Amino acid sequence: MINLNVRANFRRCGGEVRLLLPPEATPGTLTAPSLVRAVARAHDWVERIVRGELSNQRAIAAETGLDERYVSKIIPLAFLAPDITEAVLDGKQEPNLVLNDLVSGWSSDWSAQRRTISAIPASL
Repeated sequence: MINLNVRANFRRCGGEVRLLLPPEATPGTLTAPSLVRAVARAHDWVERIVRGELSNQRAIAAETGLDERYVSKIIPLAFLAPDITEAVLDGKQEPNLVLNDLVSGWSSDWSAQRRTISAIPASL
């Protein structure tokens, strides 16, 4: 048995509780499954619309059983700046970044997205 003692904080982030470790204790990645799932869904849905498999957001909602409002909130994540998408998928986003941070005040301008996300405080 190995005992590891590290000072850490718990942080409620949306519907999740995350363990926030000090920088010296983290391996550099903090994958947030809810963010990864949302970004992946958005890309899948847009691809399926482009291929003609689905006609619109209403069709996505009907097929998935998800609320239309949720689908319309998630779809824009397919158009996040590539570096933001990569950071989320690699777990290198700010530790307290939540889904609402990505979708609120949505802008298709990548520079504006970067400014918005960098304005989110990294710690409490």
